[in-house]
Amino acid sequence: MTKTLVVGDTHLKQKIVLPRVDALVERHGAGRIVLLGDYCDEWHSTDDQLMDALYFLADWVDETRASGVQVDVLLGNHDYQYLMGQEGPGTHMRMVREVRELLGDLDPAIAAEVDGFLLTHAGVTDSWAERYLDEPGFAMTACDQLNALFEGGAQEDREALFTCGAGRGGWDVPGPLWADLSELSDDPCAGFDQIVGHTPVSTCGLVPMPPADALGESRKLAACDTFSLASSLWPIGDASMLLVEDGRLTVVGGEEGPALTPWGYAVLDWTRSLF
Repeated sequence: MTKTLVVGDTHLKQKIVLPRVDALVERHGAGRIVLLGDYCDEWHSTDDQLMDALYFLADWVDETRASGVQVDVLLGNHDYQYLMGQEGPGTHMRMVREVRELLGDLDPAIAAEVDGFLLTHAGVTDSWAERYLDEPGFAMTACDQLNALFEGGAQEDREALFTCGAGRGGWDVPGPLWADLSELSDDPCAGFDQIVGHTPVSTCGLVPMPPADALGESRKLAACDTFSLASSLWPIGDASMLLVEDGRLTVVGGEEGPALTPWGYAVLDWTRSLF
């Protein structure tokens, strides 16, 4: 089966993240890449830095797809703010139209399915699924329903994808673009395993989950947001990614291999270029 590389939130760091993705695709022979969203916005960023990073992403996606590698571009909450035309944390409101057009050209989606795992930016909680999905049962069914909500274009459906719970300062049920990792692990959707970004973690890996459900099944949840920075622009994670093959998850990247610049040094060089 095809090996899939899963990549967490890049937040304008495309120029230092995507070359690492290329190196790992070549090293491990991956035929598919799933980007988990949040390409937009970073602490202290400018309009020009936003657009520079997004143009770099667009060119990279076009070139990678042309080479025969499948690239799934999933949307994160920061990206979705531009599509909705709403201001959120870090949104560059003067660039809404430009960002909306550029993201639209990338054929974005809300969800992807890989070897029985549902991949979204923040994850599907059971409480959200009960309200907005039609008994998904399997990852592929949930994936199709999530993407249909987005692609149908109805305002109420697109707003449903963007609900935010108390874990991220909202008042509604935690939705697939906003659910905090703690909310997701406390209330995972029954029936399938998930891989998410959104909540920064020190390294990719499985998250502790509640006891087995009534059917004796314990769901798997893997977290991938390892590129995010603190407000000081200091790395939170190790830049690792997940390789999915035949349903098995392997952590790759991080500080592995001489071809990859240590993440701390890469971020330092990148931040110097901002100022």
